[in-house]
Amino acid sequence: MKTNKIFASLTLSLCLASLLGCTESETLPASASAAAESKEANLLKSGLTERIRIEGQEVDYQSLEQRQAHYDVPGVSVAFMKNGQLAWTMQSGVKDLATELAIDENTVFQAGSISKPAFAAVLMKYRQDNPIDLDADVNTLLTSWQLPEHEWTGQDVVSLRRLLSHTAGTTVHGFPGYAAGEPVPTLQQVLEGAFPANTDAVVVDIQPGTQMRYSGGGTTLAQLTLQDVANEPLPTMSQRLLFKPIGMTRSGFEQPISTNLSNNMATPYDGDGAPIKGGAHTYATLAAAGMWSTPSDMLKLASGVRSAFLGQKTDWISQATAQEMLTNNTPTNEAPNVGIGFFINMDDNGEVLGFGHGGADAGFMSQLYIELDSGNGYAIMTNGNNGMQLISELEIRLKEALDVGYSEAEVRKLVPISQKELSKYIGTYVVTNPVSVDVVLEKTAHGFVLNALPYVENEEYFHEGGGRFFAKNGSSVRFENDDESGLVKMLVMDENIRGIKN
Repeated sequence: MKTNKIFASLTLSLCLASLLGCTESETLPASASAAAESKEANLLKSGLTERIRIEGQEVDYQSLEQRQAHYDVPGVSVAFMKNGQLAWTMQSGVKDLATELAIDENTVFQAGSISKPAFAAVLMKYRQDNPIDLDADVNTLLTSWQLPEHEWTGQDVVSLRRLLSHTAGTTVHGFPGYAAGEPVPTLQQVLEGAFPANTDAVVVDIQPGTQMRYSGGGTTLAQLTLQDVANEPLPTMSQRLLFKPIGMTRSGFEQPISTNLSNNMATPYDGDGAPIKGGAHTYATLAAAGMWSTPSDMLKLASGVRSAFLGQKTDWISQATAQEMLTNNTPTNEAPNVGIGFFINMDDNGEVLGFGHGGADAGFMSQLYIELDSGNGYAIMTNGNNGMQLISELEIRLKEALDVGYSEAEVRKLVPISQKELSKYIGTYVVTNPVSVDVVLEKTAHGFVLNALPYVENEEYFHEGGGRFFAKNGSSVRFENDDESGLVKMLVMDENIRGIKN
């Protein structure tokens, strides 16, 4: 089965990341033996399967190489932290299919939205040493641009704290970036939605402070605010305040990529395994999506925040700063919860269990998570648009084999369905949005095989009752009937793709 990036993006939920933490070397427990670490790393190279399993059926475990081939993901890089220190790294596949050069632990990937907590760390380190009010109206801090008035102007402020926790009511979820040769807008043009920006203007359409809604547009506004206040661009500020102090030697916010990182970078690939047109995209929105990094470096970021939060020795940020970053700023304790930059995993009493972030740029998918108490965690980076599905399987394997993280396989029951009953759903459905495609269903013993070429190929769906069907990759299909005839008239896939029966 191949899943094109268009369909893949529609079935991916907002990813609450995963990674881990580390502390100062002199306070760390001794690491495991090299043999033990190698054994742990090798656990990720086998025993993988899709995240949904069927009760009573034997699980089809496969190797990491098989799952990479299944998803057309050329390369994956993993770093694992144990008891607060980096334990091991593991790589599989290549950074470029043409050269067949293997990925190593220093190969850099675009980190996507994991740029957001990295940027937040830069801002909080700056704020620790310089006066900047996180709760002030950003228009009182901005000098190069002003956020247009909105319905709640003068009543509820758009502040840096709210922008960095996705509670400011700003629009624009994410950014596609710009292929090689395309003009790249300024931050002001992005915020105004003006040419050559390829996204809408960033405006406020929800009352600030009332709800959490993910907004890369808000992070971009925060970036411009910090640059105006500090009178310094983010790339140089991040080197001075984040990367150099905590040893993130293979990270940078330069766009396009800097020379010192480009000598070992992964090539991005789409959902069909073809190189992204125009190569790695350039992101004007550095804070939202523009960081290049490695799994080991991303763990250093999470580790530094964790160490400071726990009051362990650090020469980087203070305990007060770290605790502020990991304080929930969303109106309720219902997930998803966000502090400053990081998504926070909390228990029913509001205590922090872990924190992290996910990332998605064109041809790159990443995940970061760290457990606060144990200091165990992981970072995973891939160079394929279907990488998040592969990451999901790796996270389940990490939980099963090493008891780290929060991802577990879901077990579902098959509900018997007669071939006569099944026949009323079988046929061809015409989809016109987000793409024009025919969705063709063919009967199986327990459901149907779905083809929507070239986007979905031979994906099997199983009946779970009530005319609803599921695939092992988490996708779902239900049907709607015509009110007058009672016959099936529409297919609804993943609650957002609708097709009319032909």
